[in-house]
Order: sequence, then structure tokens, then C-alpha cells
Amino acid sequence: MDGMLQELGTAQQVAAGEDSAEILALAAYEGRRIGAVSSSVPKIEGAVGLIRERGDRLGATGLEMSKLSKDVAWCDRELSMPMEVLSSALLRSGRRTKRLGLELGAAIAPFVAQYRMCRYEQMAFVDRRTALKRRTEARSSADRRAAKLMMNQTSMQTMGRLGTLDKMEMEAAMSDEMATEAAKEADEVAIRLKSEVGRIGALRVKEWDSSMKVIASGMKEACSENAAIWEAALEAFKRELPDLVIPEMQTPQARPL
Repeated sequence: MDGMLQELGTAQQVAAGEDSAEILALAAYEGRRIGAVSSSVPKIEGAVGLIRERGDRLGATGLEMSKLSKDVAWCDRELSMPMEVLSSALLRSGRRTKRLGLELGAAIAPFVAQYRMCRYEQMAFVDRRTALKRRTEARSSADRRAAKLMMNQTSMQTMGRLGTLDKMEMEAAMSDEMATEAAKEADEVAIRLKSEVGRIGALRVKEWDSSMKVIASGMKEACSENAAIWEAALEAFKRELPDLVIPEMQTPQARPL
């Protein structure tokens, strides 16, 4: 997919008459990057949404388990104790997971911002292609009028049609001026395009690096706290039900390379 985007972006720029190697290289690179961002960021947003949903469901399950333990406690206090332990662990884990979802939602904001900027960056390349087309059309028109003037200048002077000759000279000069303005506009668009892509790239490097650190530390802290919550619940189960045999969890062995 990325290769197709790269080829498409470069082909469009070349077809529009792009003569800047720097812009062509930029279009190829940004095509790959935009394809990767457009594919990955929605998945990241979806993963964060799933974490929030997990937190909500853990909390809802904990509340229902708490209600059940209170109902059971009326007739069997001993049976309700493990339910209380489980409901407490579910509620605590749910709150911590929901907080992780909120933290990740804030941490991925720079990724989402870059994803939304992709559309505007594509529009900037479209503006460059439009400016190139105008430049080509204006230069072609100016060249046609200049060629027509050169072909008819001598014959019109001989025939004494000086008024028509003056008009053709004026039209040729105006066309040449319009072509010069179109070329100047295309150059200005190229300068703005390179400047904005560079600015966005520098911002991306800075913000994504810090965001990745926040995401990594937040995930590590949340996993440690959730592990502590469930280890504490397991110890409480052992205290409440000393005769219950709980199988030990085995850590999967790493496969040899």
C-alpha cells in the first residue's frame, strides 16, 4: 500500500510538470509516511478505546459482584467473603484501567493531530500541482503569442498595419508578464510547501518521542498496579479459603531461536 501511495504521489507531481527534484523526493517520502500514519493511527485510537471499554466492563462487573455478595451475605456470610474479594479487585482494576485509557488518550493526541494534518498536507501538494499547471499553460500561451508576433511582424510593417502590430506586441508582453507571475507563484508555493512539511516534521519528531515515553511509562505503571491488585486478591483468597488448592501459574518458557 505504501509503495502504491509513493508511486501515485510522484507520478502526479511529474504529470503536473514538476521540475524540482527536492519536491519529487519530498512527495515520495511523504506519500509513504502519510500511508503509514493513515493506516496506523486509527488502530491506535481503536486500541485506546478498547482499554477504556475494558475498564468500564471491569467496573460494571465489580459492581454486580458486589451486589451479589451482599445478597448472599444474608444467608451465607462465609460464601460471600470470596465474592467481596473478587468485587473489590474488579472495581480497583477497572478504575486503574479507565485511568490508563484516559492517560493514553491524552498521550496519543500528537499522533491524532498528525493524522488529521495528512489531509491538509495532501491539499498542499495539490496546490503545488495546480500552480505548476497554471505556469505551464501561461508559458505556452506566451510562447504562442511571441511566435505569432515574430511570424507576422515583418509582413504587418510592410503592409502598414501598425495598429494591429502594436496590439499583438502588447498582448505578447502581457502574456509574458502573466507567465512570469505564474512561475513566481509556483516558486512561492514550493517554498511554503517545503517550509510547512519541514515544520510539521520537526514537530512530529519532538512530540512523538515524548508521547512514546509517556505511553510506555503509563503502560508499565498500569500493568504493575493491576498485577499487584490481583496478587493481593489471590492472597486474600488464600486467607479466606485456606483449604482451597489454587494451582500456581506457570511462566511460559521462551522458545529457542
